[in-house]
Amino acid sequence: MNTSEPSRSSGFPESENTDSGHYAADPVFDAQLNRTLFDVNVPDGLRETLLKSLSDHESVDPVSNSPMDAPRKRFRHNPNILAGLSACLVFAAILTYFWAARGPVIELARFGPELNLDSRLLPEFDQHFPARLPEQGGWNSRGHLTIYNKTYGVVAGTAGIQDAAARFFRLRTGNNRSVFGALLQIPASQVSPLPAQTSFDPGQVEYSQLDKGNYATVRWIENDQVYVCIVFGGARELEALGRALQSASA
Repeated sequence: MNTSEPSRSSGFPESENTDSGHYAADPVFDAQLNRTLFDVNVPDGLRETLLKSLSDHESVDPVSNSPMDAPRKRFRHNPNILAGLSACLVFAAILTYFWAARGPVIELARFGPELNLDSRLLPEFDQHFPARLPEQGGWNSRGHLTIYNKTYGVVAGTAGIQDAAARFFRLRTGNNRSVFGALLQIPASQVSPLPAQTSFDPGQVEYSQLDKGNYATVRWIENDQVYVCIVFGGARELEALGRALQSASA
C-alpha cells in the first residue's frame, strides 16, 4: 500500500487539469509567487485614496434615506402641522354634519294635498329645525281661527326623513260650519324653486280636485322658511280663511 498518496476523503472537488499537492510542496513556486505579489509598484497616495473612498461610501448610506425619513420626522415633531391637520378633520366633520342636517332639495310642488295629511297616521315632529308659525298674517292671533298645538312630521322626499312640520287648524265660520286645513313649514334651503310671494295671498292659489276631495293651496316664503297652507275645500273656504286672517292682523 502506497502511504504517500494523499487522502481523497475531502469534500472539496479537485480540478481535472490539476495535479493535487504538486504546487503546495514546491518551494520554488512559493518564492516566485511572493515576489510577484509583493514586488508590485504601488502608486503614491493610492492607499489614502482607497481609504477615503470607503469612508465616503459608508457616510452616503445613512444620507440616502434622509429624503424619506426627514419629512416623517418633521411631520411627527412639528406641532403646527399636527394642529393644521386636526383643524382640517374637524372642519370636514362639521361640513358633513351640516350637509346631512340640511337634507335633500325637494320640488315645491311636492308639498301639496297629495301628501298624507291624516294626523292619525303622521308621527310627531322630531324638531330637527325650529317649528314656528308665520309672523305675518294674523296666524298667531286668537279668535275664530284655532291652530292646534301638536306638530307632526311630514315626509315629502325619498330620503325617509321628515321634510316639513305640519300643524292643523280649524276656522269657525258660523252656522255650525268650520273650515279645516293644514299649515306646512319647510326650511327654504330644502325647497326649489322658492315661492315668489312673501305672505299669505289668497289671490295666488292653486286648486286641486283629488279622489279624497277638493283642496286650495297657497305657498309663500317668510325669512328662511317656506309655508304651505292647504285648505280642505275650495274657493269659498279659502276666502273665509283669508278674511279671518286679514281681520286678525288689522
